[in-house]
Order: sequence, then structure tokens, then C-alpha cells
Amino acid sequence: MATTDRQNRLLVAEDWRKIYQSFQQADFKSYDFETLRRTMVAYLRENYPDDFNDFVESSEYVALIDLIAYIAQALSFRVDLNARENFLETAERRNSVLRLARLINYNAKRNLPATGLLKIDAISTTQDVADSTGTNLANSTIIWNDSANSNYREQFTAILNAANQTGQLFGNPRESGEIGGIATEVYTLSSNQLDLPIFSFNTGVGGINRQFEIVPSTINNSESIYESSPVPGTGLTYTYRSDGAGDSSNNTGFFFLFKQGTMQQISFSVDTAITNYVKSLNIANINDSDVWLYKLDQFGQLAEEWTKVPSLSGNNAIYNSLSKTERNTYNVVTKADDSIDLVFGDGNFSNLPLGAFRTYHRTSDNAKFAIQPADMQNVTLNVPYTDANGAQQSLTLTLGLKQSVYNSAATESNASIKDKAGQVYYSQNRMITAEDYQVVPLSASQEIVKVRSVNRSASGISRAKEVLDPTGAYSNVNVFADDGIVYREESTQQFTFSFNNRSEIQSTIDVSVEAKLKEAYARQFYYLKYATKDVSNLSATWNSTTTSTNTNTGYFTSGGALVVGDSATSNLKYAKVGALIKFTSPDTREFLNNTLVTAGTDNAEDRAWAKIGAVVLDGANGGVGNLEDGTGPVTLTDVIPNGSVINAVIPAFTTSFSATLEKDIVDRIEAYEEFGIRYDQDAGEWKVITSTNLSDSAVFGTAGAGSTAGTNLDASWWFKFTNDGNTYTVVYRKLDYIFESESQNKFYYDAQEKIYDYKTGKSVKDTVKILKTNDILSTGNSIGYPITWQVVDTVTEADGFQDNRKIKVGFFDDDDDGVVDNPEIFDIFVEPDTSVSTKFVFFEKYISYDTIERYRFYAATNFVVTENETDINVNSTVYTDGQLFYFYDSAEDVIKKYSTTTNTLTTTTDYIARRGRSSISFQYKHNAGQETRIDPSVSNIVDVYMLERTYDNLYRIWLQDGGVKPDASTSDQLRISYSATLDKLKSLSDQVVYHPVKYRILFGSNADEELQATFKVVKNSKTNVTDAVIRTRVIAAINEFFALDNWDFGDSFYYTELAAYIHNQLAPDLLTAVIVPNQTGQSFGSLFQINSAADEIFISGATVDDVSIITALGANQLAASGTVVTSTSTATTNTTTGSAVSGSTTTSSGSSSSSGSSGSGY
Repeated sequence: MATTDRQNRLLVAEDWRKIYQSFQQADFKSYDFETLRRTMVAYLRENYPDDFNDFVESSEYVALIDLIAYIAQALSFRVDLNARENFLETAERRNSVLRLARLINYNAKRNLPATGLLKIDAISTTQDVADSTGTNLANSTIIWNDSANSNYREQFTAILNAANQTGQLFGNPRESGEIGGIATEVYTLSSNQLDLPIFSFNTGVGGINRQFEIVPSTINNSESIYESSPVPGTGLTYTYRSDGAGDSSNNTGFFFLFKQGTMQQISFSVDTAITNYVKSLNIANINDSDVWLYKLDQFGQLAEEWTKVPSLSGNNAIYNSLSKTERNTYNVVTKADDSIDLVFGDGNFSNLPLGAFRTYHRTSDNAKFAIQPADMQNVTLNVPYTDANGAQQSLTLTLGLKQSVYNSAATESNASIKDKAGQVYYSQNRMITAEDYQVVPLSASQEIVKVRSVNRSASGISRAKEVLDPTGAYSNVNVFADDGIVYREESTQQFTFSFNNRSEIQSTIDVSVEAKLKEAYARQFYYLKYATKDVSNLSATWNSTTTSTNTNTGYFTSGGALVVGDSATSNLKYAKVGALIKFTSPDTREFLNNTLVTAGTDNAEDRAWAKIGAVVLDGANGGVGNLEDGTGPVTLTDVIPNGSVINAVIPAFTTSFSATLEKDIVDRIEAYEEFGIRYDQDAGEWKVITSTNLSDSAVFGTAGAGSTAGTNLDASWWFKFTNDGNTYTVVYRKLDYIFESESQNKFYYDAQEKIYDYKTGKSVKDTVKILKTNDILSTGNSIGYPITWQVVDTVTEADGFQDNRKIKVGFFDDDDDGVVDNPEIFDIFVEPDTSVSTKFVFFEKYISYDTIERYRFYAATNFVVTENETDINVNSTVYTDGQLFYFYDSAEDVIKKYSTTTNTLTTTTDYIARRGRSSISFQYKHNAGQETRIDPSVSNIVDVYMLERTYDNLYRIWLQDGGVKPDASTSDQLRISYSATLDKLKSLSDQVVYHPVKYRILFGSNADEELQATFKVVKNSKTNVTDAVIRTRVIAAINEFFALDNWDFGDSFYYTELAAYIHNQLAPDLLTAVIVPNQTGQSFGSLFQINSAADEIFISGATVDDVSIITALGANQLAASGTVVTSTSTATTNTTTGSAVSGSTTTSSGSSSSSGSSGSGY
């Protein structure tokens, strides 16, 4: 210590302790110019009052103080800036962010190229190629799936075989495998170019002309189709794919892989072996996936491809996940502007580079954009090739995109790197836990903005057996149970729309009105409400002439051939193409397998139905019967035994509007008229009901159909159009059949999935089969044959809850021709008009776990059922307190509860009734699609639901501006885009199945009808803000509330949250905002809570047309249909306030159909 003191006293210019003591008075919090200047002046005044006392602005001392303050501020800023650049959370410079991310082993993503498959639509060649008929195909254009050319497939393959490399004839591919459940084969063309087998083309996408390249593809050791390594002089490869859905499928045919960008090359030499050698490629916009490195031989030819270290956490050229025998490695380091460094190893764990090298890399547009199928059609590709004789030929291909592509992405932003780097570091770049599967997929691409992963356990399965998915999503299900319930539900539903021009009206008619006629519920309503035409009085029989598979020609006879259609005067005038004919046995025999068998034979039926497929002239050949070619003039679509008796005709149901009617409807809407649309069964066409003839009754009736008395008698409307001078409300009718299992079974159905059996040429349907052992109540005997329903839709409530205990079913349609096989199966089994009081099923209201009111089955033994209340003599000696009564007459249609205290009956809404039967023995069959087959060696099936940024942007634009609705990437496209990255990170025991996101639209005209609503707001009377501005600000607040960052899969919507946000954003200009459902019969409050499924995200579809400015809240303002109730319940299925049974027209308060097409054309 003495030495130190001495040195300080003698040798140091100033004692550090004195300096410290003087600095104690300094203000180290001063960073800006003014504070620094003020601090220095204060310091001088306090410590050097005698030496520095001239502080006028003109003093040279003040100038020095200003200069020092300026320099200190600049230094403080630089020091602070440099300090901030040392932490990932605060760094701003691109290079700093990249380097800091690499410190925790995160490799930032460069831009990603748009990648997809182009299908060959047409092909031609200059070579002489003959098909099996000897036709020379040279210079002939062959179109894939050409209905006018039955030999298109053979000719297609003949041309490709001629252009393929030797030994790769169709059926003998270079590579083969199953990619995403689709059989895939790879073939190589004998293309004769000496450079890379890459062909470029340009096309406009989003108004910008972009360059694309058709590249060679491979499936080697991968679960996706990807670009093979570029090698000059090799042939261009293509793939053949078949998903089993026929040649018209978008996934069946011949395909080329394409990428956006331009392939470039750079050659360089390394003269001296240097450890950790770095080769910089200062070229902007090198994409994240396409970098290859080759070592060259002495002739400058490619000698060996070096292996790029996977871009994974903890991987580099020295330490990586590659085999220890793989020593020729390098890794790619991302720099600013998407330039790169090639970093080599240290010579111990990998070889040092020495000699000549060449890199191939692709630069892409560094932008996110969507490619719609319309953007890439008629792409022409000319491939020169050498034929088997050595002659030069040219193959011309016309290509088209079949599925939307959203996988392009701009370089990863600094914000994204900061957000994801820590998550990836935490997960160690592998997917093991449930949390890993929610986080790691986000790092696969900057294009992925939301991920939801759901695990389906399938452990303990033998490798010798196919994996069974207990949920039914990926495996077939075949279940027997004896607690089935079937009932029908008639309802009216509604939607609203507004318009700016005639084209918008036309679009609404096409999409929201006419399209409903093709749904199952419309056809079922037709079969129930319109009379079957009796022809039993004709004593006519079927004369069968020729038969083939599902085809039978002949004619109707009764002492001679009978004319049909317009030539007939009897009810056979309805026997036209598309009509259903009911046949009965000529004696006691019954129908089985297109023949008549002894009554009582197992599975034999007492009736048969067939559709008329064609009629030649009058259907009787002028009374002769058969035509000259030996066939009958009438063709049926099913084989009917000769001599079967014609019992009844159901006229064909027209599912489209005539052009004249459509113009009439558009004119009326444009003039804001109110009117209805009815169906004229005799004429087989749709007609308008004027406002003076349109009945206000919700109960359907044909008694006043076609009335022109002007007294509002016509209640036969299917669609009723009313308006408030600005917005139209369309009320329409529907009839659903519901099948549910009380407790033993759960149903799975995806309305979007259409399963096709290419062997039979028919779609495969999910079915509910009522077993033949069930009794017919009127006779006590068993049915004797099974009754089969086809599943047509799920049952989804207004709050988003999907009840998997029940399913919507419909009459079976084996050939999907829009005409059912037997429209009487409900009447056969339920017999609703026989012993009517015993043909009802009941449901009671209960509070579910999520505090929502729902309905569940309630035993019919708890009810006394009679037609009218007058049938009951209320007496406490007969009935106990609380006894329930149901009066089913259409004028009453109510459930009441008895009170012994008052000896009276009181109406209760805690129960509902439906026409149907319970305690049914049934068989449920679900058929899973073939697109996803599960590896039997895995123990977990993980569904990964992905939302892509570009698709989300396009979807939101479509909701606001209209136009063409964007399609999400298919599961196959998602696999192509992301499996190459994610499959390396998953556990070996996991199988990942990719799915696109499902949006659940709320409020607007694009939402499901039971989710459409009006926001009614009370404006502050003291504000000067206009109504238009209030509406715009309300919608802006709603859109901000439903911003993507605020929502995740499976979230619940609570209106209280939205209301609080709207009030916060619009105060003080807005006093109150409430949400009122548009659907007739839904109560105020029924949309206060809405749940989404695990794979759904909420999005608002509301526009300014959905906002209404009111002066005050009242009963009329809060009612969707004039009735206000305070209950916030949502009924499980279609119900109405005050109505207990669907025997009369009721109004929906919850049930919805998904918009899938499975019911279309049914």
C-alpha cells in the first residue's frame, strides 16, 4: 500500500481519488446536448467559480462548452447505439441481428421461391409415333382427359414413351413411391441440351411479370417432390401421379416441378488449403433452398458434389448431424440482402477445400405473392430430344397450374428473427413435446404465421396391420349400436344481402339462392311437400327389353305400349327424363337384386324405384313398343324385373332457374320489390309470386299455389324476398333428417372431402344403416331388409359447437345423379302418419360445461301425447305434479307442464319434440380418404394446421372487396412446401399430416347464415360525426379486434370483449353498441359467445352495411324477428320460439350446414 501511495504522490500527475471525488458531482445521466451543456455549466460554477465566470453567449468559453456538449452527445449516441447492437432484442442493423441470432444457433431464412407442380394438359411430338390402332400421332395435339378421344391416355403415354430415356417406359419408372398417399413415379426425358436441364418461362403474377423455371424433380429418400441437384447434360425429369380419383382429378396425370427465379453459377479456385475457409457470394436475393457446390476435375467438369450442412440449430461445417464418413461438407451463412458465405471446416472433422469449385444458386424475387391457377395456364414447353434412332425431335407440352401456390416468401424480417430465434433455441430445433409442435413449424418459413398441432395417439399397433385412427379421420370406421335416433326437422332460415349493381344481384342469385336447390335439404323438402302422382289405376306394367349394368330399356304397357311425357294424358305425363318411378310386385313376390323372389326372402323389399334416364319420342314407339334396333324407347337407370307394376311417379325436380326467370328476379330486386319464388311441379319450373299474392304465413301450403287474386293466399314460396329499402332479407325453406346416437357412438364427417372409388367409378359415402332386425311398429314384424341413409353433413350449432353425437343424413343416391334411390325410407320405418302419438322423440334443455344451453335426448315416456289440449281432462288424481304434455296439432304444437297446485297446464320451452323414432339398432360406416395413409411403425399421428401469410392477406381482401375467393393450399401443396424442413425435425415415431387453416367467418354476408348479424349502435346526440363515419369507424374497430395476432386456433369469441373495444375506440361519439342476429327466430344474446373448432380461426366478414345507427335501444331494435327473449341459449338443431315440433314450419336458432359440396346435387 505504501508503494502505491508513494507512486501516486510522486509519479502520477493527479491522484485518482481526487479525480473520483470530483466526478462524484458529475451527472452521468446526461446524454443530450442541452442537458450536457447545463451540467457542465453547473459543474464549473460550483467547482471553479473564480476561474470560470464568464457565461455570456459570445464568450469563447461558452463556445468550448457547446463544442464539448456536441461531441459528448455524439459519443453518447454512438456508445448507446453500439450497446444496443450487442443484444438481439434491441439490435437494428441487419448484420447485427444475423450475427446475434447465429450466436444461439438460429439460421435466419432467406427468401423462398414459389414452388409447385404444372400438369401437362396437352402434348404433341414431331416424331412418328403410332397408337394401338395404327394412327400416326406426329404433330397431333393430344389433350389429357379428352372426352372426345377415348384413346387419349394411351396416346399420351405413347408419345412420352418415345421421348423418355431408354428403359423408362411408362410403368417402369426411374423412381417410384407414395408421396402424401398419392402413387408417384419419376421419368426422364431424352432431352439433348448440353447445359442444365432447366427451361424458363415468364408469366404475370399480381400484375408483375416474373421469371419461372421448370426444373428436374426427384422423390429420392423424401416424402415430397423436390428439385434434384443440377447436373449439365442430364435429362429433364417429370412425375406421374395418381390419387385414385380418376383422370379428371387435379392430382392425377403428368407433372413438372417449377420454381420462381433464375439459376446462376460461379466458379472459383482455392489454391491453398486453409482452415475455416470462407467464400463470399456477394449476390443479392439468393434464395434459402437452392445452393449447390461441386468440385471440378482438371477438365472443368463436375467431379463431386459437396454436402451442404442442414440449416438446423447447432449445425455447422464442423459440428453437424451428418454421418462421420461425410467429410466434404460446407454450410451456408446468410448475410444482408440475402447474399451468402460458404463456410468450410477445420480439416479435422471435415476436409479442407482445395482446387477448382463451382456453385449453382438460384436468385428469386424476394417477395411474397400468391399464384392462382388462372395465372399459369397454357404454359408452352418445347423440349428437344433424341429418339431411339438418333434423330432430333421436338416435344411440345402445354402445362397448367391446378392448385394455388402460396409458398413464396420475402427474406425473414428482423422482427421475425428476434421472435423465433429464442423459441427455436428453447426447442433445440426438434419436435418432441406438444409445445415443440406448436412452435417449431413457425421456423420452417416466414410465410407460416399460425400453427396448430393436434396429436392423435395410435400406439401399440403391429407393423403387420394398418394403423387404425380411432377418430375416423384417417381410418375407416365400422360400428354397430342400438341407441339410434332418427327424426326430421323442417325449418326456415334466412340471409341478407345488399347490392351496388346488377352483376352483384346476379352473383347473389347464383351463389346464395339457386345453389341451395342442389342441397340435400331442398330435395328432401320437395319429396315431403309435393304430391306423388298415382298411376296404380292404369294397371300398367313394365315390359323389360334389354338390360346391362344399371341400365334397363323397355316400355310401359297395359294392353299395349303406353305413351309417356307430353304425349300422355294420364299421370304418365309426368314420366319424363329425371322422374322417379315406383314399382310394386305383380303378385306376392318381392324385389331383390333386380329380380322378383319369394316373399320373406332375406333382404327382399316390397317396392323398387328407378329413374327415367332417356325417352325416345313418345316412349311407346307409336304403340309398337320396342325400337327397330331391339331396344326399348324408355331407359331406366336401374334394372326392373319384367312385369313389375307401375305404382307412382315423382316428377323430376328442377334445380336451376331459367334465364328468363333470373332476369325477372334481377329486375325486381333492382326495383326493390318484395316477392317470392315457388316451384310449379306440373310445369317443372320456378315462378315468381308477386307481393300482392305472397302469403305471410310461415307454414308451407300448396292450396293457394299460383293464386293471382291479389289477396296474399300463396304460401307455396320456397324463397321470400323482403327489404327495408336498402338491404334484402331472403327467407328460405329446408328439411333435414338427423340421426344421432344417445351415448354409444360418435360420428366423424368432413363435408369437404369427396372420396372416389376408381374401380367402381362411384363416390364412396359414409352411411348409417338401420338394421333389418328393427321392428315396424304397426305390424310388430321386423323390416326384413336394411334401410340405408347417406351422411350429408355435420350438425354445428350457432356458437360453433359441433355435436359429434349426431349427423345430418339423407336419402341414399348411389350414382350421385341428383335423384335418390328410395325417397320413402323415413315413411317406411317411422310411419309418421300411423299411430301419430307414438311417433315423436323429445329433447330437454340443459346447461353444458361451457355454460351454453343445449338439448339432449329425453325419453318419450315422460310425456302424454295427444293431438289437442281438449283431449286431456286435467285432474290431480290422474297426473302428478310436473307431468309433461305434448299437443301436436299444427294449430297448437306446444309442450306444457302440469301443476297440481293450480290444477293448470303451463307452456314450457325447456323441451322440444320432433317426428321420428328412437332405440334403433344401426350400423355406422365411415370411409376415410386415401390421400393420407399412416405408417404402421409410428406411435403418434400429428395433424399440423397451417395458415400462410399470403393466403391470409388475400382472404381478408376478398372479405372486404369481394371478387374471386382465394383457395388455401392443399395438404399436398403444404407437404411439398414444408415437409423437407419439418420432417428432419420430427421424432421417428411421429407421422405429420399437413392441413390448411379453416376460417370461421363471423357477422358478414359471407358468414354462415346463423352467424350473420347487425351491429346496432347508439350515437352520442351531441357529436358532430356523421353516421357514415361512425359506421366506418365501427368496422375499423371490429377489423382491428379480429386482427390475426389477436386470435389463435380454437379460441372463443365473447361479444363483451368486442363491445368494450368498440366503446374504447369510439368514445365519446358512441354511447352503446349491441349485436343482433339476422336469422329469424334467433334471440338477442345468442351470438354473445361463439366457439371455434380446434382447427378454426375467427375472422370478421362485417362491412358498413352490417352497422345500423339507432336512436335508442328497445325491444324492436333488439329483435331479429319481432320477439325479444333474454335467454342466450342456442338450440342444438333447427327450432323456433314457441314451436315444439318440426311437423309445422319452424325457424332455425342454431343449426348450420357447412358449405361443403357433399350434399350438392343430392
